[in-house]
Amino acid sequence: MGVEEGSIGIGAMIVFIALILVAALASTIIINSVEELSQNAENTLSERDNSKIVAQSAYIFLYEPCWQATHTDVSQCNGGSPERGHHELEMHFKLKGDVDIPTSSVSYHVFCTETLSSIPSRLSGFDASDTWNSATSGSEGWAPAPFNAGAVVLPGQSKDVGAVAIDTLEPGVIYAVMIDLYDNKNTAGTNDDVGCSIPVDYRVNLMITIEGGMESYYIVKCDNYRVGTDCL
Repeated sequence: MGVEEGSIGIGAMIVFIALILVAALASTIIINSVEELSQNAENTLSERDNSKIVAQSAYIFLYEPCWQATHTDVSQCNGGSPERGHHELEMHFKLKGDVDIPTSSVSYHVFCTETLSSIPSRLSGFDASDTWNSATSGSEGWAPAPFNAGAVVLPGQSKDVGAVAIDTLEPGVIYAVMIDLYDNKNTAGTNDDVGCSIPVDYRVNLMITIEGGMESYYIVKCDNYRVGTDCL
């Protein structure tokens, strides 16, 4: 009886030691994996040190001053269609640097001193925009275009509903993205509005940021409200 109990005890101890060794091995593998992932992430960000967005132009893409109206005459804005429309630029740019950058790592921030919106600043990414469709995009049929949703495309594809959104930027290639200056939240009220109107009588500050990379700063100022006017 004593021999059998001793055998069982030794067997249990062997199993216990084996479990400890397996757990230790698993912990080592997990720790090494986490360290490797962390190092890879650090290497990726360090490779972006010299990456920068270089804007070449920023044209007026859409000036729709009155809420839910397609005309461009601000004097026609009224109580039913107040001065809470869409102010959009088409920026052509290229990536300067040595590595490709996902569009999800790029964002832009516009801020100004005007009082059209309750919050005169707006932040958005290069992979999507959370603003509502303009009346013009709906009436002309290009509301579903990736560019209209804030995605990066190639120049000439701003109203192309069949264009493919670009998710990775390559150095030296010319791209196009919407700089959506103003977000009226699709309401006629002003308390929730953010951003800036197209700057003819004042200036808008534009900052473009790459996560782990460099920042770019531009002053946006337009001579008029005509579509196609370059504001850089």
